[in-house]
Amino acid sequence: MIYDAIIIGAGIGGLTAAALLARDGWRVALLEGHIEPGGCASSYRRKRPDGTSYVFDVGATLFGGFQPGGAHSWVARRLGLRFPVVPLDPAMQVWLPDRVVTRYGDPAAWRAERARAFPAQSAAAERFWQNQEAIADIVWRFAARHPPMPPETPGDLLGLIPAMRPELLGLLPHIERTVGHELRRYRLTDPALRAFIDAQLLISAQVPADACAWLFGSAALDLARQGVFYAEGGAWSIARTLADALIRDGGELRYRAWVAHILVEGGRAVGVRLADGEELRARQIIAGQTVWDVARLLGATAPRRLLRLAQATPEAWGAFTLYLGVDATAIPAGMPEHHQVLLRYGEPMGEGNTAFISLHPAHDTSRAPAGQRAVTISTHTRVGPWWQARAAGRAAYLERKARWAEALLDAAERALPGLRGHICYRQEGSPVSFARYTRRAEGMVGGLGQRPAQSGFFSLGMRAAGVPGLWLVGDSTFPGQSSAAVTQGAIRLYLALR
Repeated sequence: MIYDAIIIGAGIGGLTAAALLARDGWRVALLEGHIEPGGCASSYRRKRPDGTSYVFDVGATLFGGFQPGGAHSWVARRLGLRFPVVPLDPAMQVWLPDRVVTRYGDPAAWRAERARAFPAQSAAAERFWQNQEAIADIVWRFAARHPPMPPETPGDLLGLIPAMRPELLGLLPHIERTVGHELRRYRLTDPALRAFIDAQLLISAQVPADACAWLFGSAALDLARQGVFYAEGGAWSIARTLADALIRDGGELRYRAWVAHILVEGGRAVGVRLADGEELRARQIIAGQTVWDVARLLGATAPRRLLRLAQATPEAWGAFTLYLGVDATAIPAGMPEHHQVLLRYGEPMGEGNTAFISLHPAHDTSRAPAGQRAVTISTHTRVGPWWQARAAGRAAYLERKARWAEALLDAAERALPGLRGHICYRQEGSPVSFARYTRRAEGMVGGLGQRPAQSGFFSLGMRAAGVPGLWLVGDSTFPGQSSAAVTQGAIRLYLALR
């Protein structure tokens, strides 16, 4: 049988594209190497000898896009489903070396909090925040019209016309600007405020203010105001909901189906070869992989343009993560579920100096044994040193893991004093672990840094592979990282294929 579409990878982008196409009657085959959907936005169960278990989120723990007008909300209406999510406010607490900032979603509460937390330049800072929110509102309205971004064909340029509004003209001078430019424009030099913004951008745009595209950064700094959500039962509940919709509408979802090669004939993608040698054919091939992995799957048929693009694309971050089961008594009642910690001012972000902590809500008893909570703690990290440690031998690799685990526990105890004494279960994950389980290049996760040269009109598009019949979706392509962003990209792909 020749399918209408084969989708490689059941990450959120691939799942969304597959479910939308199946809803329209396409013969869809979604191929996933693991036994659960979701990719880096999924969960896994760790059983204990006594029969109890923990459910840990693999990577993503905080979700957006489910609010009215958001990307996930659009998909839910289109597919006639309901995602099992609940809103969170506050979105998180940010623990700076000398203060704690609560990131409220409620606009009035956030205005009061930022004035309290950063009094040194409060008047100038308020003008910055108000401008950021105004720019973000325009960006969100533009995104809600599902423009063909980035434009890759003359048809895309024509397709932009219905999405254009006069207010967009005001954004033109900002296309090549960074968040750092805006901070300098308002003469904001307060180290605490600058560190707070850098830390927030690290988790939402993968780069600090001086490198982050202003238009993307304005929206990235706006996520709490738009609304953030917790996925009941763990991140995999979002993926499972999409997988159920795909199967309901006649789509095929195959697990333990690793794709080894994308087949190209006559210059066009025509199918895939699985690791066991089986070949499947389709009119359209959709790859939910990074640009490096797509080049690998094409092998000798990869166009030179794609190889140059993969070589020129800046390396993405990896993650080092601690998965903990802890006594519930370690977590104060009423404490927000998400925390970002910066240990030291004046040092680079990531690499243990920043950490993101997620606590599963006490009401969700499916995530841990009675009287315990599931906790994940992660930090951004460059992937190269982890592979160097692995190459140096098991002892060097384990020593590095142990050292980084202690650094993350130091960060976590800033928000949860005495956490070490309450740990009942512990597991570590490095870029080497992510490479083994996701097969993403070098274990890189989280998407590409949103620099001006890689953002907006200059993002990688869904045709970036340069092979007719081969489409890209996921966090390497527009609009970037996060489940909401890859969903936006999947919607864009779906609309182009209809």
